[in-house]
Amino acid sequence: MARAEASASPPQSGIASASASASASSASCEGGGASTTVSIHAAAAVAGLSFDGGSSSRPLVQPTFANVPPPPPPAPVAEEELEDDDDQAEAAAERLMQSVERGFAAAKAKGVPAATRLLKELRQVCSSVNGLELELVNDDLQVWQVSLFDWAFDEESPLHKDLQSLSESKDDLVPLVLQIRFPDDFPFTPPLVFCASPTLHSEYVFDGALCMEMLIDWQPTYGNVETMLVQVTAFLSHSSARVASCVGKGAIAAATAAAAAAAGAGDDEASAASIAATQEKAKRAYENLKAFHDKKGWGPRRD
Repeated sequence: MARAEASASPPQSGIASASASASASSASCEGGGASTTVSIHAAAAVAGLSFDGGSSSRPLVQPTFANVPPPPPPAPVAEEELEDDDDQAEAAAERLMQSVERGFAAAKAKGVPAATRLLKELRQVCSSVNGLELELVNDDLQVWQVSLFDWAFDEESPLHKDLQSLSESKDDLVPLVLQIRFPDDFPFTPPLVFCASPTLHSEYVFDGALCMEMLIDWQPTYGNVETMLVQVTAFLSHSSARVASCVGKGAIAAATAAAAAAAGAGDDEASAASIAATQEKAKRAYENLKAFHDKKGWGPRRD
């Protein structure tokens, strides 16, 4: 079946490389503050010895390590643990491959124009973007669930620290879960991208919707999903987003605690209903953000 594809933006090398672009994507919204300024704080530590600056014929003073104990050997890792991790990774990859095959076959049978494009984008994301896990919701090629772990975000960002803290307290990895719903004619119509869980607290996140120019004023050339995920991750790293339950303020913390309790109960139907409700709220939020920025633009507010 013939298909038309828009040219995608050049992929970027990694999540940190999109920090500058994320700054351009963030903007002040009604009730928000000044635009987020992206800054990357990099530090390089160089270790060496200082020598006397005498003549070149003077021998260098050699350090002695007679009283320095040798470093302890690394803790041994049981071979069984390594094999178990490998087995789990292989099983997860096999499940995803089978899910993708079923999803692609179903999309082609329904005549979805974007099916081949989405398969290509999915393969690119899985092979290039670190710090995430991807699965199809109900084997649907047009509904992706992307789990972003703490190491996907800038180490100095509040979101990285919140996810790391939650993971330590639960003794299990707690990711930020995004859901991406692609239309039949992607990339000519924008996808719906929203934060499904946990609830985020930020002046740039509204009911799971992200106040990003590329997601609101969509262009078909934005259809490179790898680049889009890199931009979203950088945007969340540098927009002071936090996990609401870690903020600990009033109704937000109470609502998040209740949602976490429901999720902890293992009720898949309740979890699906919660995500569906978040999806509808995010859709309305994007409509409101679109109307606002169509009127006010994306530059700094001038009262």
